[in-house]
Amino acid sequence: MNAQYLEQARAAYRAGDFSGAAQMFAAAKDATEIAGEVDHLRGNSLMKLGLWADAARAYELALADTSYGKRGALHTNLGKAYAAAGDYARAADSFREAVRDTAYATPYKAYMGLGGALVAQGNIVEAGTAYRQAAIDAANPAPAQALSDLAGCFIKLGRPGDAVETYRTALDFATPRDDTRAINAGLGQALIAQNRAADAVDAFNQATSDGIYQLTPEQQQDYQHALDAMDALSAQRAMAPTGQVAPGPVDPLDPLGKSGAFMPDPSDTGFFTMSESELIQQDREHMKVRRKKRHTGLKVFLVILILLIIAAGALGFAYTRGLGFPSQQDALTGLFNAVTDGSDTSSYLAPNLDESARSLIESTVPEGATPTITAMDQSMTTSTAEVEVELSLGGVQTYTASFVRSSNYIGWTVSALEIDFTASDEADATGEGASTDVDGATAGTTGDAADTATDAGASDTAA
Repeated sequence: MNAQYLEQARAAYRAGDFSGAAQMFAAAKDATEIAGEVDHLRGNSLMKLGLWADAARAYELALADTSYGKRGALHTNLGKAYAAAGDYARAADSFREAVRDTAYATPYKAYMGLGGALVAQGNIVEAGTAYRQAAIDAANPAPAQALSDLAGCFIKLGRPGDAVETYRTALDFATPRDDTRAINAGLGQALIAQNRAADAVDAFNQATSDGIYQLTPEQQQDYQHALDAMDALSAQRAMAPTGQVAPGPVDPLDPLGKSGAFMPDPSDTGFFTMSESELIQQDREHMKVRRKKRHTGLKVFLVILILLIIAAGALGFAYTRGLGFPSQQDALTGLFNAVTDGSDTSSYLAPNLDESARSLIESTVPEGATPTITAMDQSMTTSTAEVEVELSLGGVQTYTASFVRSSNYIGWTVSALEIDFTASDEADATGEGASTDVDGATAGTTGDAADTATDAGASDTAA
């Protein structure tokens, strides 16, 4: 193994020079040498370049290194390479191998890829099962996309009612990163399949209200169908004969409209046979009942008000003690996961940071690492914490993290993250600055996700 070439390859990978990285990773070892990490990262680089077949061969070489592990991540990336090349049968086999790896931390990624490969093969039933598994996976931080894909399977299976409920559940679980416009467009298709034209029009209008989302030809056809159905209904109402009075509500005591026909017999009520003393006694009993109920509403209101005051006091005390949602640990963990996945980190970083400060923090985060706050000095608006980070390749690095309140003043965000080199002599000596690439490969302190979302005809490239 040529250590110099390997370090240059990692540097190129972190810098986004995937062409140079692929060449340097290939040069770092000879053709007979087995090195899972090198071939994993080379495969990621080739995926970024759109060289699907070459990427697949690199992932296969990485799988040959049994000591490297990360078989779930490698099979997922291999499946995405096959799917991008149009080989959906081999892609499905790779995704199935990925979910068999019990050590794979994010099986929902493989299930999403499997669903897409099965849809491309016309196997809608099994695709729906895969999407359902992705949606209920506890490791999936954003199940809305899986739910939306599952709803699309329901439509193809002729089950629009299930599709409607699933699309609505997807909207309930949608995050700012999810495209709710596409979900609403799918909901419109499910509703028109149920002959609910008015609701379908509302859903399609929600999808296109901002002028950004463009309906697919099939969605545009369903939208026009819904509009035509609404026009036909309006015309039908306009041609209805006038002058007819709609029947009013039926009196349950007089359903035939003949006053007194079904009224109870006075002799059955006992009212006309009661003596004056009995009437007085009955009135007293009614008065007691009215007294008991007179202030019930006020009492309930006062109890609720007192509970709200107590809850507000407890929340205020917790706020001054530095508590928040998300907490400092949640914000730090979310930042590390976002860097590993190659997703947007803005929700975990302080809102007043400029782009250079954001990039500096992101470059400090090792991929695939797990941060744990070991000590913290917190106040109402700022906090400083000591953090131990367990690196993916072993070893622990110590950081100092600073936090400020988020833009809503409830949760916490990271405002600074610095490596504490005084507490990381061992990591410095062994070079443990390398972090885990998405789905397992190491490429230094930064790196995008290696996963690529699979669709009917193509997939995104792995990081």
